[in-house]
Amino acid sequence: MCSEEIQHCFRAILPLCRQAQITRLADITGLDRIGLPVVQAVRPAALSEVTSLGRGLSKTEAAVGAIMESLERFYAERIPSHRVFLATADELSVPDKLFRNLVLPHCKDWRTNTIPWINGVNVATGHVQPIPLELVHTCYTDPPPPYDGVFIRTTTGLACHTTLYAAFLHGLFECIERDALARAFATHGFFDHMRLAPVGLGDAVDHIITLAAEWGISLGLWYAPSPAKVPVVWCQAIETGPGEPILALPTEGYSAGSTLAIATLSAVLEALATRAGAISGARDDQTREHYRKRTDANVAKARQLILGQSSFKQSVTPDWLAVPSISSLIDRVVSSLGPVLAVLLGTDTATGVKCVRTVLPGALPFSVLR
Repeated sequence: MCSEEIQHCFRAILPLCRQAQITRLADITGLDRIGLPVVQAVRPAALSEVTSLGRGLSKTEAAVGAIMESLERFYAERIPSHRVFLATADELSVPDKLFRNLVLPHCKDWRTNTIPWINGVNVATGHVQPIPLELVHTCYTDPPPPYDGVFIRTTTGLACHTTLYAAFLHGLFECIERDALARAFATHGFFDHMRLAPVGLGDAVDHIITLAAEWGISLGLWYAPSPAKVPVVWCQAIETGPGEPILALPTEGYSAGSTLAIATLSAVLEALATRAGAISGARDDQTREHYRKRTDANVAKARQLILGQSSFKQSVTPDWLAVPSISSLIDRVVSSLGPVLAVLLGTDTATGVKCVRTVLPGALPFSVLR
């Protein structure tokens, strides 16, 4: 979106903050020294993460991102009960292998368990497909909701946008990204052989890498091959001095995109925005380990990984890295990873905001392998 469209989007969705019980939008750009716009949305009554981060090349773009990320979880926490039904996978004739990758190891006999379901759609065929509610909702409470504990809990594939198309595409790219990273991290020699040279990845990336270096922050980039033939990039950022680091451990960002340059820019922005989020001390999922001052073996290993002289991968731009259309993308995903499922979780009629949960049952779960 252009600057005017971003401004219009921000003004349009701001009233949704009251509905979603977002009590604060905080500009935390100044907590880090690099100056990358980062905005934090705070929703104290959240049933998952209380804070959400938005980043971008402008403060307004970052604010829109923070609100949208918070809205994702808001809609996924409040799925109407009339959309949910109880059944077993066998009773619904769910294909035997459909959700196998996402089942927790101790629940291999889950198919005869009565669990909650919600109807989604198979995007390629248009047919209705029941999906386990646990793969859709974000009520990450302790104790968990009744019937939970069968599947891996994750927000992968959850997205809000001003159009249904954009929300679905955002969620689908995230599913592709996590699958590619899970495969990459399980591949021997990935860190040595799939490192990207930090040049020629677009003017915006070049500018941010140069700016970060001026402030003593180094970035490492890796290309993660996807079976769907979509560009996926993993970025790590770590302080290189001078002086005592604010954060001892590196921060990460990862992204899939329609081109290598788009994926790289998004991954770099996320890695640097995560720094500001960690420095704020308000992230639910970051512990005191992120704030260690001493240089122990883990920190030394991380620094060596990012600053080391791994083999740079130069030939990473074959023709198929530019995704030509949504139909082509879905075809690639279906042929390599299996069905693409989606659930519309919420719609705001005044603003047009849509919340969609995309599920790739055949994808590898990133969270288990990390």
